Amino acid sequence: MRKSLRYLGSAALLLVTLLTACSGDKTGETSGAPAETKAEQQSSTAEAKEEKPGDGTIDLTVMMPLGQWTDNFDILIDAYKAEHPEIGTIEATFPSTSDYNDLLKAAAAAGELPDILGTSYGESFKEWNNYMADLSTDFPAFDLMTEEQKTLGTINGKIAIAPMYIEGTGILYNTDLLKKAGWDKTPETRDELEQLCEDLTAAGIQPFMHQWAETNLNLFNWVGPTWLGNKENGGLDFLTKMLEGQDMDLANDVELNEFLDYYDLAIKYAQPNAAATDKWTARNAFFLEEAAMLTGEGSWEYPNIMNVNPDLMNHIKQGVLPCSNTAEKNHMQIQTMCAGVIEQSENLKAAKEFLSFIISSEEARVWHQETMGSPTSITALEISDKLPSIAADVLEHVASGKASESMVDFTPAVLATDLEEIWSRYVNQQVSREEFINRYAEIFKDYSEGKYN
Repeated sequence: MRKSLRYLGSAALLLVTLLTACSGDKTGETSGAPAETKAEQQSSTAEAKEEKPGDGTIDLTVMMPLGQWTDNFDILIDAYKAEHPEIGTIEATFPSTSDYNDLLKAAAAAGELPDILGTSYGESFKEWNNYMADLSTDFPAFDLMTEEQKTLGTINGKIAIAPMYIEGTGILYNTDLLKKAGWDKTPETRDELEQLCEDLTAAGIQPFMHQWAETNLNLFNWVGPTWLGNKENGGLDFLTKMLEGQDMDLANDVELNEFLDYYDLAIKYAQPNAAATDKWTARNAFFLEEAAMLTGEGSWEYPNIMNVNPDLMNHIKQGVLPCSNTAEKNHMQIQTMCAGVIEQSENLKAAKEFLSFIISSEEARVWHQETMGSPTSITALEISDKLPSIAADVLEHVASGKASESMVDFTPAVLATDLEEIWSRYVNQQVSREEFINRYAEIFKDYSEGKYN
């Protein structure tokens, strides 16, 4: 039986405030093509935007920070080409999130940006706004987007990006290993998490598998903003005030200190050499059932699990990271994965049509939900009865109002290196809580004073 995805609109509605809270006067602050040359660029490439005539003569390029798509995207390419003989090749690359932005910058400098690029709401697509085409024309999926999605994808009056699907992250639990420790549910509070760790240890089972060598993917991206998501409005108002330089008294902030309490627990029950463990080592150890919990991973891991240990899908659950002892406060972190089309594409209309196919076609609905295990963003699409359990767990949290869009997408990328460093020093126990909080506050204060410009 299939169900509608319409309730996902509530997650998008939660983010509409970014237009006033995060964008402000900074909507024009991008690192794209200089404004004074843009009209000249448009004029010089106007003819290049027209599609080439004849079969097999249109080539497209795609780049998105979605490594899990590497072995599966050909399914969509083949399905599209079967119905579009004008398409020759579609070259798609899916680098790591850690490398993606640097690769895009290098491509822009060389004048070789892909026709379609992946991005997200918030700060990410502001950086590439001057390069992006308006999706309000020649883009069939436009009419299927909600007004909230159109608003969130708009900058400087242009609809620059469209949503593809959502991901949810927190902790992946091996419920079979939890049962061996006497647990028939996942913990809802930090005290319950601590008790679970004690019981797992007593049963000879490794509690956590952390990947703290991945300072960007894990400490900054997947896990780092969790405390903000437990705040009112998903932390957007609070983050905005920090970016503006307001003193938010972080030393006495409840959510941040609860989060650091969680980290102290995570450090205590970490696997040996957690600070030197990379993502694939951590993932594969969990997939092979060598630990009960994998932190900072989520519903997108379905195809990787199926490649390594399909049986794990029979006893796995996607849960929140229970930082607080007030269960109702603990929200699952979600990210909306989006994409846009480069305005200077030589095959602009064809690129828009292929992106629309990726987002809203029946073939893409089945691929996203059943092959990749990802809930699609277009609310008119139906939920497959073959949606994997960990993706269904994400939808359950969204439907119950227990999910918040990750604030990593609204944190300026220029802060990433310093935030990664201070988190890394904390999990390596090189700084005290007081030192961590002071440095964390200093980073945002420096940003407000223009020291990162």
